Amino acid sequence: IFQTGLFHSNFEEDDGPDFDLSLDLDQNDAIDKNDEIIIEEDDDDLELSIIGETSDSTPKRKTASKREMMGFAIPALGIFLTNPLLSNIDNAFVGTTIGAVGLAALSPATICTDQVLYLFSFLARATTGLVSRAYAIPNKDQTKESGQPCNTEAAREAASAPLTVSLICGLVLSVGYAFFTPAMLRGLNVDPALRSKAASYIYWRGAVAWAALAQACSLQVLLATRDATTPLIIVSTAAALNVVGDYLFCAWPFRWGCAGAAAATSMATLLSSGLLLKSLHQKKLLPKVRWPKRKELASLSEFTGPLLAITITRLVGFVAMQKRAMTLGLQPLAAYQLCINVVTFFLLFAEPLSQLCQTKLPALVDADDGDSILANLYSILTLGLGASVIVGSVAFAVTRFCTGLFTQDAGVQLLAHATAPSVFFAVSQAIMAVTVDGAMLASRDFGFMLFMGTSTCIWQLQALKQCNTLNAIFGTFVVRLGSYAIACAIRASTGGGALGRAIKKSWLRKKEATLAKSK
Repeated sequence: IFQTGLFHSNFEEDDGPDFDLSLDLDQNDAIDKNDEIIIEEDDDDLELSIIGETSDSTPKRKTASKREMMGFAIPALGIFLTNPLLSNIDNAFVGTTIGAVGLAALSPATICTDQVLYLFSFLARATTGLVSRAYAIPNKDQTKESGQPCNTEAAREAASAPLTVSLICGLVLSVGYAFFTPAMLRGLNVDPALRSKAASYIYWRGAVAWAALAQACSLQVLLATRDATTPLIIVSTAAALNVVGDYLFCAWPFRWGCAGAAAATSMATLLSSGLLLKSLHQKKLLPKVRWPKRKELASLSEFTGPLLAITITRLVGFVAMQKRAMTLGLQPLAAYQLCINVVTFFLLFAEPLSQLCQTKLPALVDADDGDSILANLYSILTLGLGASVIVGSVAFAVTRFCTGLFTQDAGVQLLAHATAPSVFFAVSQAIMAVTVDGAMLASRDFGFMLFMGTSTCIWQLQALKQCNTLNAIFGTFVVRLGSYAIACAIRASTGGGALGRAIKKSWLRKKEATLAKSK
């Protein structure tokens, strides 16, 4: 066995002709001495198979250890927690300076801003899928110290279309917010007494919608290239500015209320997006803003079309929950806003695990490397299970014992305390569901995701009609996420979808190798 261009061997039989068996190898190929070489006879043909790892122009894939995963997940966690943390800080400043009226006004305002921006999260998810696959394309001139490929040129080109489309969509949104905010609030049947405060928040946030979408896309480029530290530093800097702005614009000296909280968030968004783009430029990853080519649009559409539909089904569920809470009265609405922000904040503890799936698994799924898929999934799901229990318990404690940080209204506090058990189950279930969702995204099993999203959304809309308490509203969320996670696990374990097929093929290959070895 040589590390040369040809593997060649002759096999002689006592009562038959010589067999000349050759295997073409690339110049950089090598077969490890511990690999098993199996030769099987089928009629007049010989078939050679190699059981083991070979090193060719693509570096050996290895299973990331839990330590390596945590090294990526912990900085990524800080990134994903920043936005909901700042939302809760906004709530705290607004709740303590204006009261329950301010918190109630933030509920429809966040529907029109955060939830609408979430509708475009498919662009960020598409960026992760496109860039992570491009970054893993072998490039002999670019390799990390670990031996893994890092094709920055391909990653930069892959990110061009998502960034351009994000900027275009963001500009359209900013114009829409400038002209149609009053119409949106009327369409949501917002109490006229709350509309002016809600509108002031929306105008500030809407003005920088283009920067928010560019920020999300740039952030995913860095994460897809396995850099979580740089964006964490940038996002933390912007968060510090946001907190200072909240104090200046909400507490002293300006006292702008809801508008002040939005102004502080908008300033932080501009700073963060600018620093992220600068970082991409320094790392030679900054994509060109240009109209995408037909091939690029086709690749982007492969992700964005299904992901947009999936995102819509999820957004519909969130909006329906919020609208149902709006029918329960001012205090229940304020308590719901407090609880949903806690859920959103702690739910994001799962995002680094989802991100691990989306960066680690795509190349393994494309290569049908079921063994490595299972090993990585085992590590990620183990981390997810532990996180679901611990983080869910912390979310329960915050809702049960720390509501005084967000509001001084005793009625709102009592309602939040009563909802604490539902918050625990919502957060725990969401962490596992988001982790599983990352694996489904990595395998591009969009059809199944859309089917489950649509069917569970329809069920939730019907169930919410019967909900008259906050616990019941959050209960629909728990059931929806739980059924989705279970269905995904069943699909993968039974060989369904690209993920399940890769695992099944690997199992069959291992079984065949075992049988051949026994012979």
